[in-house]
Amino acid sequence: MKSFKKAQGMNVATLAEGALVGKFDDFQFDLESGVIYGCRLKQGVFSKSGGAPARAFTLLGRDLVYVSEEAAIEWSGAARAPVEGRAWASEYRGTKVMSRRGAGLGSVEDFLFALDTPRVTAMLLDGNRVVVFDERVAVGRDAVILSDPAIAVPHSEGDEESGDWWKRMRGMFDSSEK
Repeated sequence: MKSFKKAQGMNVATLAEGALVGKFDDFQFDLESGVIYGCRLKQGVFSKSGGAPARAFTLLGRDLVYVSEEAAIEWSGAARAPVEGRAWASEYRGTKVMSRRGAGLGSVEDFLFALDTPRVTAMLLDGNRVVVFDERVAVGRDAVILSDPAIAVPHSEGDEESGDWWKRMRGMFDSSEK
């Protein structure tokens, strides 16, 4: 599992051809379920962009993102058109987070995601807090609403690699069931 900030700009290589084909730029996800539909790639600063369905991405490694084959990438250069019920990760950063009662809790700063699933697993909020993307979180086009502000737990740099944030989340669930 990686954060979007760390993955953005990583080189993308194909497994079938063993070729570098561009850089990981963005991904589009479903606001309700967190499912990732597709990823956007860029070739160079001023050259074409393209995309591939999320299922074509096989691994998000430490240094590279792997896509199954070059044929999976469509180099259309088309703009990122808005689609109802979906959002682009780069454009969703900065979205307000609030409680059900309307209290401001900050904003979305980053995403934790897994390409093997492919889905958004959590959102990182400003103030070094993490919120698991589940049924207690209502994600809309203009805001993220938490059923309980306590589900935003502390997050420290490197937690997404070690899984410590998930251990804290599980501990919170276990203590609330008693």
